[in-house]
Amino acid sequence: MVAKYKVFDLKAYGKINLFLHVLKKEKEFHKLESLVCFINLYDEIKIIKDKKFSIEITGPFKSFLDKKQNIIKKTVFGISDLIGIKPNFKIFLNKQIPVSAGLGGGSADAAAIIRGINRNKLKKKELYNFAAKIGSDVPVCLYNNHAFFKGSGEFLTKAPDLPNFSIVLINPMIQLLTKKVFLEYDKNQFSSKKISNDKLNKKNFYSWILNTRNDLSEPAKKIVIEISEMLSILEKSKNCLLSRMSGSGPTVFGLFKNSIDAINANKIIKLNYPNWWSLTACLKS
Repeated sequence: MVAKYKVFDLKAYGKINLFLHVLKKEKEFHKLESLVCFINLYDEIKIIKDKKFSIEITGPFKSFLDKKQNIIKKTVFGISDLIGIKPNFKIFLNKQIPVSAGLGGGSADAAAIIRGINRNKLKKKELYNFAAKIGSDVPVCLYNNHAFFKGSGEFLTKAPDLPNFSIVLINPMIQLLTKKVFLEYDKNQFSSKKISNDKLNKKNFYSWILNTRNDLSEPAKKIVIEISEMLSILEKSKNCLLSRMSGSGPTVFGLFKNSIDAINANKIIKLNYPNWWSLTACLKS
């Protein structure tokens, strides 16, 4: 019989990249800098000790995932091996975050699995080293707080307090692989200049963020043409302060000071583009 084991219920929060600069390429990997913020959109994960590894996926994006080969299986087997236990866990995943969308859903799931299985067995440094091997966004998702992200994800600095803006997210229900976007980016290599994070605060956020960008937007637009249209819709929305693509796309976001304006913008998007996915969100508290 399998021993009784506590059920761990976890939330894997999605993220947006308020900016993303590609700095240079070293040893086949691009060095980046970004301001990563977590939002109140999350996948729900339940971990139960079992006789063998298995995974059950529900939610609106379950059909986008492969049960045999996915980041959760890789993480469960990897962290179990590192701890020195068998990977005999049943994982229940309620997939609410779009897949391959620039919202860090897979990385957030991996980070939640690491927290759930580890339970203080490994030291912090060991955890973050392992997280980096799973994926470049996994360390910041393990950190699970708004942060400046540098290098290949290994350098994290806590972000200052940010305004309580409302967010509208739009995804055209098209998956976009990060690798594909970087291959397109490399056709026209460009290195951004580093920016100073020291001057960012809650009062000057909106003027400060306008001096940043997402360097992956242009290559992503060449692959998913809907990105340009989605950004244009947000730009024209009443009182939208900033519209930008998150990560390597194709999800885009708009920032609004007023939640009513965000809700109204989302209503119009849902009415005119019923085949797209969109919602209003806010920063994770």
